Amino acid sequence: MKINLTIVLAFFLFMNPVRAEDKHPVKVLLLGIDGISMNLLEPLAEKGAIPNLKKLAEQGGWGELDSYWPLRTMQVWTSIVTGKLPGQHGIWDHVKNSYYNPPEYRTKEHEVYTPRDRRSKALWQLLSENKVSSLTVGWPTTWPAEKIEGGIMVAPKVLYGDERRVTIKGAFWRHINDAVQPSKLWPAVKKLIVEPQEVTGKEMAAFLEVPEKGSPLYALPKIESYVHAVRWSIARARSVEAITLGLAEKEKPQVVLAYFQCTDSLLHRFWIFQKTEAEIKKRLEQFDIPTDHVPEMKRRFGGVVEACYRDVDVRVGRILEELQGPDTLVLAVSDHGFGDGPKKHPFKAEPYGGIHWSTGAMIAAAPNMQASGKLKKASVIDITPTILHFLGLPVAEDMRGKVIEDLVPGKKPEKKIPTYETKPQTDVPYLKGFPEKPSSFVW
Repeated sequence: MKINLTIVLAFFLFMNPVRAEDKHPVKVLLLGIDGISMNLLEPLAEKGAIPNLKKLAEQGGWGELDSYWPLRTMQVWTSIVTGKLPGQHGIWDHVKNSYYNPPEYRTKEHEVYTPRDRRSKALWQLLSENKVSSLTVGWPTTWPAEKIEGGIMVAPKVLYGDERRVTIKGAFWRHINDAVQPSKLWPAVKKLIVEPQEVTGKEMAAFLEVPEKGSPLYALPKIESYVHAVRWSIARARSVEAITLGLAEKEKPQVVLAYFQCTDSLLHRFWIFQKTEAEIKKRLEQFDIPTDHVPEMKRRFGGVVEACYRDVDVRVGRILEELQGPDTLVLAVSDHGFGDGPKKHPFKAEPYGGIHWSTGAMIAAAPNMQASGKLKKASVIDITPTILHFLGLPVAEDMRGKVIEDLVPGKKPEKKIPTYETKPQTDVPYLKGFPEKPSSFVW
């Protein structure tokens, strides 16, 4: 008989409610939430759709977070955990042979970037060197999992060649290798992984109304794979939550990093369906897609964008409940924003999608921080320097980011050190990104 682990877990928690003394507050909780931005957070908070993120903002604040052009996921998430730019850390894109790699770095072969390609130490390595334990779950460009003294890494992998490949950022699968370090934790992690076929109809219904088998909608471009992407996305989010809470409770790390991506991956696929039928029809016409089923597409898929935010809010809420204490620095950050682009959508490969915006969001709360509900604009490269400073560790002079002082009021900074590397990374090729941002770019 197949057992639904979610129901079992819910029953266990009901019968064994978590007591305050059983919780394990961490020193720092860094939540990566791909693509969230204030243009969606604020109206959804007003609507009551994201109560946990709103509560976190009320405890501290939220505001815009500048990204780094050209808004490539892997390079920006690596900048977040290094405090450095791609010219320093060496991660330019998902793969090494793409246009977004400067010519002298570009390869002829199609190779995926791995941690071995990163030329700067990541936050989990800096913590390890300073005897601070950590847990990292699902962070981009971490597979194969790195061995870290005093640290735990659960790394997502991209699978090619079948319907599982619905993202280029990776997910968890029970049959892959090298996903967990220390490797002795793999049996425990394996039990917490949720795969797409385990996602229930009820879970899917919270996102969309799945077309029946044989529906003419499946004859339209991408629809069948996009519906599967919802199933995959739910499975990945459930896995991240379960692994984060399971290992944090067992291993008691001081710093936890966890990454969610529904708010990017599905907005690339379903953005236009939250709009009016007239706007949906105009988009379909642009790509010569039949418009006969626009009302049905609106009805079935129109709630996916909001559902992504609602889903991640619930998961963040449960993580905060278990891991946030009065002395915890909590940072929920995105690598970029998401929204409308030019009136003529520029990406044929994503006919129903939205566009990356240069400004993402940060939601933060910290001890001694004045709860204003608002934060001054910061940058993705400020996250690691701020965390180091909060922990009483020195910031390196070759980090391009700065400490976000609003989050550490009155905390005397440690004396800076030249670098955490073997030699300072003072040279920053392509300081403005590659290719440089065009002057016409306004989103």
